[in-house]
Amino acid sequence: MRDLFKWELVKVLIVLAILAVLLGKIFFGLENAPIFLIIYGIGVTLALGVSFLIAFYYYQDPYVLAMKDSHGKSREKYFVSCMVAVRNEEENIARCIDSMLGQTYQKKEVIVVNDASTDGTLKILEEYKKKKKIKLISLPNNVGKKRALAKAMAVAQGNIFAHTDSDSTWSPCAVEKIVRIFEHDAEIGAVSGHGRALNRDQNFLTRIQDSWMEGQFSVRKAFESVFAAVTCVSGPLAVFRKEAVYNFIPAWENDAFLGQEFKFATDRTMTGFVLGGGTIGKKMKNKYAESPFVKGHDYPTKNWKVVYSKAAKSLTIVPDTLPKFIRQQVRWKKSFIKNIFFTGKFYWRRPVLPAFAYYAHIVFVLMGPFISFHHLIYLPLKGDAYAAILYLLGVIFVGFMFGLAYKIENKDSHGWIYRPAMSVMSTLVVSWLVFYSALTIRKMTWTRG
Repeated sequence: MRDLFKWELVKVLIVLAILAVLLGKIFFGLENAPIFLIIYGIGVTLALGVSFLIAFYYYQDPYVLAMKDSHGKSREKYFVSCMVAVRNEEENIARCIDSMLGQTYQKKEVIVVNDASTDGTLKILEEYKKKKKIKLISLPNNVGKKRALAKAMAVAQGNIFAHTDSDSTWSPCAVEKIVRIFEHDAEIGAVSGHGRALNRDQNFLTRIQDSWMEGQFSVRKAFESVFAAVTCVSGPLAVFRKEAVYNFIPAWENDAFLGQEFKFATDRTMTGFVLGGGTIGKKMKNKYAESPFVKGHDYPTKNWKVVYSKAAKSLTIVPDTLPKFIRQQVRWKKSFIKNIFFTGKFYWRRPVLPAFAYYAHIVFVLMGPFISFHHLIYLPLKGDAYAAILYLLGVIFVGFMFGLAYKIENKDSHGWIYRPAMSVMSTLVVSWLVFYSALTIRKMTWTRG
């Protein structure tokens, strides 16, 4: 009881600390600043505070709710198709497949698509196939993750599709917990599991990424999940109701941007079809009316609920060198830019708070580098070095708040101390990549990490 009180007190202190900073900015800190800085500073702090407040006090894990209402009994009416697309992952793919095969939920199949691997991946997969543990689809030419997974979904027998990445693993009961969520609420079209770094103890870079991932799930996704409007069902553990996505698979695998195929934004785009099916569904189905995915099954178009479950856990390998990290972030930034023009077209139809947070986040990301330049370069050159120090202290403060949130979820871990470093890395390095990503967005070379 004493420990529970202690961690509840930490939550209160986080919210109050952010509120104090917000009030300070309103009444003292920005009185001589340009109007755009005032709006940006107040907006970022307000969005941060609201996210923590709602994630801490309003988020309820949909798995916990399902168990409570069903009294722990499963109807087991769903068959789950677990699937992964893999290219040149001979070091990791066995661990990934074993985690799918080892699920406590028994009504399942495992489908693996070999996307023209040139290393020893295919040999490993053929051993699993020989033992009749997996269904194997081997492609002669590299087609990319979307088209490869579409091959799997075309032959999948399940009414639930569970996707993962080839460098990821699931906890043994992850699928069972997510199935309970679908059983409990027929309006849920997709569920995102919780993700952490599998190789977090490898070096400093992997540790700071792990600390960042915790907040992205247990704070950011938890906030969106309160409104059943999670914007990205993330790749390591992404589970979809078949009827919510099946008719949109041809549009998904033929996803294009600026007149060419867009190979990134795999998870964001699939989530977008679930969130906005009722808005864009008829148009997409008409466009691909002759596709077997549409012709053979005509599912109702609707805007489904998309939620996040903290209880369903996964691990994924994060980049362990700076060049790999930069390449990953560029790919993610390109996905972010593209989805402004996809999900951004209809997300305003969602509840006010998550919609406001979504569009505000777009503005914050695009303005972030200019704000950093103003405080870290322009003002010091004008003789105000104090502005740079104060700005960096603010960045560290945000990281510290997320670090405390990490500690709440991982009470026996010291990983929370790395979170401020990730905030500094995001400010000094990652935020600037949005320009390079925009300038090279037509370059579709995909690389893991």
